[in-house]
Amino acid sequence: MSGNLYPIDPWRLKIASKFLDDDYAAKTLVVPATREIRRPLPGRVWHDGASKHPVERSFADHEIAFGDTVARSIENPLLAGEMVLYDQSHLYVDTSIELEYSSDQTGSVAERLRAKLAQSADAPLDERFRDDTVLISHHEGGSTWGHYLCQSLPRILLFLEAFPSAKVAVPVWHADGALGFGEALALYGVPRERLAAVHPDMIYRFRRAILMDFLFNFQVAAPHPLVMPLLRRFAAPTAAFPHDRAAIDRRRAAFIKRWPDANRAIGNAEEVNHLMRRREIAIYGPGEISLAEQIDLWQRHDLVIATLGSDLSNMVFARPGTRVLVLAPHWFGDAFFFELAVAAGIQWYEIRCGEMAERNHALEHHSSFNVDAVLLESILATLLD
Repeated sequence: MSGNLYPIDPWRLKIASKFLDDDYAAKTLVVPATREIRRPLPGRVWHDGASKHPVERSFADHEIAFGDTVARSIENPLLAGEMVLYDQSHLYVDTSIELEYSSDQTGSVAERLRAKLAQSADAPLDERFRDDTVLISHHEGGSTWGHYLCQSLPRILLFLEAFPSAKVAVPVWHADGALGFGEALALYGVPRERLAAVHPDMIYRFRRAILMDFLFNFQVAAPHPLVMPLLRRFAAPTAAFPHDRAAIDRRRAAFIKRWPDANRAIGNAEEVNHLMRRREIAIYGPGEISLAEQIDLWQRHDLVIATLGSDLSNMVFARPGTRVLVLAPHWFGDAFFFELAVAAGIQWYEIRCGEMAERNHALEHHSSFNVDAVLLESILATLLD
């Protein structure tokens, strides 16, 4: 049966979004607005000799406001391509992280969704969830671990509490236990029966779809006060770690290295790795350890060294007071991880590196960089000795 239950021209559908019209759907207040004073632990930022654009981090107390967290209900909708929610007259575009950061992009996001919907017009219809209330949780940031862990997952966990008989729409590969994303669902004990596993080549009908706000202030890139308690409510997989945790030297340091072809890769990685080995700092490569082992890494090390980016996301699992040393190119400032560290009670140290190893002409903030090994060694001596 075709998913096109009624004649649809995606380009004629009215765009419905909280960014355009806050009253387009029935609303339920899930968490009322609040404010919180964030108190960063003392830290420091160093700039190497090549850094031309100093980025300063404010270690002063600052108050952050968080608006109401609202769930919006859409009756009898269809879902295509895992995230395109629509009915016979509207295309709903609330799930985009891009829109949360800048509502000026509504038009371009809507055009992409319209094109995706047009490609799905003749996809088969799946009726398995036609009697269910379902959270539309997927978005274009869903393939990035930092967005998923710190923005999508807290919203999923809150939704499961607020709507105890409802389900969460997730891509099939999440529901099937994919590394990272699927592991996280298992870590928090989300049962398979609470998941509506959706495939990009199918169209799904729901009794009701829920579009829920993220627990996040996107203007200042800060997580809501509920995020840390939600993320620290995981089922600690202690059976995965045979070592005697009480006997661990918590002052040991760990270095999380990136994929060689990753964004913001370290150009002189071998030199940096050699320095870490000489300092007897454990090195962990991408894809080498499970999520459970990554959590253990953050919990049992006093100092963790990583590149500014998604490698830092798991600091939400660290013991408060853990220190991070962040390696960052001077052309990439990103407040997301700094504010995450403040919320998690992590002590932030950062080296701003100004030497570009390989330019990404399309997205310059993804360009690779070199680390000043002499400066790095002196900082490690300060932090470890």
